Amino acid sequence: MAYLALYKLELLDEFENRRDDWTFADFERRLTEKKTPANYQDANAIIIAAHKEGNWPKAVKRYLLTNQHVHKHVSSEFNEVFTEVVAMLSEKEKQIWGLA
Repeated sequence: MAYLALYKLELLDEFENRRDDWTFADFERRLTEKKTPANYQDANAIIIAAHKEGNWPKAVKRYLLTNQHVHKHVSSEFNEVFTEVVAMLSEKEKQIWGLA
């Protein structure tokens, strides 16, 4: 199990429990509020670590899906994680996110 700093745990818990239509940009913005300096690369590393831990599936899924929806692809560092997340989506979710 990887060590995650307290601010990362708090950030992941916050977004795991949100019920609004937040996006990856909201996650990245909140990260920069909690930890300066931080950027999208730090957010990417947090999401990958969170996926490996398996404790924040909603946060990981929404971050990746909103990122892919906006950019029409995911960064190569996300390939494995994104493939695993998409494999767990229902057919309806795949249609909603344009992945069907």
